[in-house]
Amino acid sequence: MEARDLGNTISLYLPQAGGGQTPFAVLQERKEVRRFQTPDDARTFALELAGTLHERDNVPVRLRIEQEDGHWETVDVFLSAVTPPRRPP
Repeated sequence: MEARDLGNTISLYLPQAGGGQTPFAVLQERKEVRRFQTPDDARTFALELAGTLHERDNVPVRLRIEQEDGHWETVDVFLSAVTPPRRPP
């Protein structure tokens, strides 16, 4: 699950729950952030976390979502750093 190919990009992972009994987790890189009972709750939290991380750290954020067939889908949520507004002279 390593995804360091985008420099300072933060990756959030949403793996499938194993065996139908394990809650759905959201991981930042390899560290578990939180668990949820449904994949929709996990996605909602991951999107909110992505926005917070992007705003706080001023870096791109992407989601890696494991599909039921085991393949991973990559979604670039926030691609570029935030540019601060210009101040008038």
